[in-house]
Amino acid sequence: MTLGEPVFLRNLKLFPIHDDHPSSGNGNYTTVDEVLKSKKGAFHELDTPDINTISFENDSDSPVVMIDGEEITGAFQNRIIAASSLVESHTSRELAVICAEEGRWNEIGGFRSGQCSYPRLRSVLAKSRSQKKDAQQHVWNEIERKLTVTKTRSTTSSMHDIFVSLDDEVHRYLEGFTGLDGQTVGFIGCAGDRILGCDIFCQPSLYRNFEKKLIRSYALDALEYQRTANRPLDVTRFLDSISKALHARSIRRRHMHITTKIVRGQALVHNKRPVHVSAFPAR
Repeated sequence: MTLGEPVFLRNLKLFPIHDDHPSSGNGNYTTVDEVLKSKKGAFHELDTPDINTISFENDSDSPVVMIDGEEITGAFQNRIIAASSLVESHTSRELAVICAEEGRWNEIGGFRSGQCSYPRLRSVLAKSRSQKKDAQQHVWNEIERKLTVTKTRSTTSSMHDIFVSLDDEVHRYLEGFTGLDGQTVGFIGCAGDRILGCDIFCQPSLYRNFEKKLIRSYALDALEYQRTANRPLDVTRFLDSISKALHARSIRRRHMHITTKIVRGQALVHNKRPVHVSAFPAR
């Protein structure tokens, strides 16, 4: 993997990632947004609703990829996907989720797709996995912190309310943006004096399906970090640490944990190849 020239969206700096050997063709992966829009898939509460588990029914002809931190709103409460997941075509499976709305447990209608959690919240998921800790309270604490610093009012302590409150400010990051170049499979996002995180996909077509949703999420963090960097950000070292962690282990399981001195993250594997990788600073 190699880094392209940075692209500036206000104070958010994106370093495009190119794969020297991306998956051939357009692939056949699809996303939650596409499947729900076509009415070929649906989320459901379990027969006995569970805060940490929901089910997804995929009636489409393609595997559905969901990334860690992706939001599902409605039903008994808003949740986020605990780890990147894949649901094969014409199958149903239960998914591990985390509550992103502490103050509600009552039915308000079916599930809908939402935003993608901002990088700082997703890093909480990554660090909890690596330390084998229950992520739920840490997620609630981080959402409460974000509500406070963004001065967002939410009667149910909902992450979704932060996106709604700051929609105009986040939208400004995408004004005039038409997309990174066609060979991009992901990016490292930076703001101020810090690396926010990194998302990488197996092919450009899958990346493009997530591009604007991800940039909105990174923009929500970038709003907090307006200070100009006083030191160069070593994005090359960050990417190298991810690459070495991926190559150091045999890819056999559906999920991989990425734990180094520099990064914490995860990878979703399908057909012995990482389909989605996310990583965040270890500190």
